[in-house]
Amino acid sequence: MIVRGLILLTGALFLAGCGAFHSPEPEAGGPAVLGSGKNAPASGGPALHATIPAPAVPPELKARAGASSQTRGDDGRLYSYTLDVQSPEDPELADAFEKVSRLALMKDQPATMTTLEQRLNVSLEEARSLLKSRGYYEGTVEGRLTAEGADKARAVFSFRSGPRYSLGPSRIILDGALAGESEAPAPPRTLAEVGLTPGGPALADEVLAAVSRVEDAFRNRGYPLAAVEGARYTVDRAKRSLEAEIQVKPGRFARMGEVLPVDGATVDQGYLDALRPWAVGQPWHQEQLDNYLGALRQTGLFQSVEAFPASENDPRGYRPISVKLVGAPERTVGGLLSYDTDFGPGLTAYWEHRNLTGHGDRLRLDLPLWADMQEFTATYRYPYFLGPDQDIVARGGFLHQDTDAYELSSGAAAVGLERRLSRRLTVSLMGSVEGGSLRDPDQDKKEFIMFGLPAAVNYDSTGSLLDPTRGLRLMLQAAPYTGSFHQDFNVFRSRLEAQGFVPLGSDDRFVLALRGVWGSLWGVDNSQTVPSALRFYSGGGGSVRGYDYQSVGPRNEKLEPLGGVSQVELGAEARWRFLTDMGLVAFIDGGMVYENVDEKIFQNMLWGAGLGYRYYTAIGPVRLDVAFPLDKRPDDDDWQLYLSLGQSF
Repeated sequence: MIVRGLILLTGALFLAGCGAFHSPEPEAGGPAVLGSGKNAPASGGPALHATIPAPAVPPELKARAGASSQTRGDDGRLYSYTLDVQSPEDPELADAFEKVSRLALMKDQPATMTTLEQRLNVSLEEARSLLKSRGYYEGTVEGRLTAEGADKARAVFSFRSGPRYSLGPSRIILDGALAGESEAPAPPRTLAEVGLTPGGPALADEVLAAVSRVEDAFRNRGYPLAAVEGARYTVDRAKRSLEAEIQVKPGRFARMGEVLPVDGATVDQGYLDALRPWAVGQPWHQEQLDNYLGALRQTGLFQSVEAFPASENDPRGYRPISVKLVGAPERTVGGLLSYDTDFGPGLTAYWEHRNLTGHGDRLRLDLPLWADMQEFTATYRYPYFLGPDQDIVARGGFLHQDTDAYELSSGAAAVGLERRLSRRLTVSLMGSVEGGSLRDPDQDKKEFIMFGLPAAVNYDSTGSLLDPTRGLRLMLQAAPYTGSFHQDFNVFRSRLEAQGFVPLGSDDRFVLALRGVWGSLWGVDNSQTVPSALRFYSGGGGSVRGYDYQSVGPRNEKLEPLGGVSQVELGAEARWRFLTDMGLVAFIDGGMVYENVDEKIFQNMLWGAGLGYRYYTAIGPVRLDVAFPLDKRPDDDDWQLYLSLGQSF
């Protein structure tokens, strides 16, 4: 219906005087004035923003249709019909007509011959409007309706598009002076300055889109109240071109001022100012204000966000922006149940406060509990520190793990800066400390402490954390560490992970997901000389499914994992989402951890494969995977089961 409305609208704009509305035909070779807005020259027609009446069959067409049906001897029988549209010169005309015409839209509704004649005549008017909207001002269309049997009919339309008209010169006429023009970027004076190239096809939707951009261009160059008042379009048949004159009322020039919260905002002024993308005193820029409102909405701190220019300028002559904010609940408590063959059943509980001190700062407490692993983590984020794109991040917590690979009890803390270089690219640098006790296989428990300076670069173009369907993720981590375990050590640890998501179709129902990981420790020959937090492990639900947790890699005589100094992992998933909330997945994973730095990667890799089921919820898919080891070792189980929230990657 939107496309159909656009065709009717453009028909009214482009052909108020060319036959579709029965206006006189212009003299041969002379220009035809198609329409003008209010306050335009007196030769006008409908205004650009005038309300176009709903389509109706003209009385003479109704009479003609009635007479035709009488000659056919219409006896009230209902006819179903087929629609045959022919447009050899421009096949896109036929495609567009079959999507928007009355006969096409009501094709599944049988009707009497009288009603079908009426639909035919309305569709002919729609076809003529379609020709004009696509720049065919000399085009013609013929339509006929024939009965084919007792209850069958056939509607045939034949388009002869003729030459396509091009875009001629355009002008933007100002209704009022541009006060402050010398202090701001000059607004556009032609449609070419907003992306409509002269000489191109005279397509109605492109012309109207350019006209809509005129208003935005003025509002982004110092004129917040600019408005398009009307438009006048002229067809020059001698040149076979369409010319346009757009009338704009620019309003008063303004400069952007401070943000003024109203109705008791729940965040402090510093938070609101840090998000502000404009400099106080710059010419008005509506797009920056719209982006500001979008950033406020994305914080999750507000149920609603509104902004409007203040009624008066401040003493400096700047126009403040009043912002009305309605706060959202700031605290959340939740939990998650999960299960996999490695750990058995598990519970994760969390508590979050999203506006702890009134600056939009967040404190989150997480408590994952498993039979063999217990952890408590606190994460604090203070946003917009010394700039709108920089946060302070602090983490701390305690961890106890008792696995086949080691028994660990430790405490850790880290603090640093995270900076957003763009919407997709983030970098961070932190200082960290971790210490505790660690018992490796065949060794006594040993105390350790280490200090690090981890840096990270993250790129994410997927737009979804738990269920990406397209885009790319790159995660690079690199850090020097120093500390003491069995002896003093100094190492450099690096890890790179890449994930790609490719939709196999236009509706994202089929997605191919790919994953690769490479990691290495530099400056150490044997992984047992550094704490387990620095070693590489693989196997389990987050890496190579089908094998026990941390079991892919070097092991001792008791088959206990030792960890390694380098790592490689590969994975692929074919995801199929059917119905609305269900999906199936086929996957294959491979990987290996290497004990010595001189071992070549990709050698002796272990592979696992399996099938998964997804149940899609509002917060993300629930994942159930069954995986089988393809390189089964004597102690490997026949299968592994994983249940959690979110895709595997």
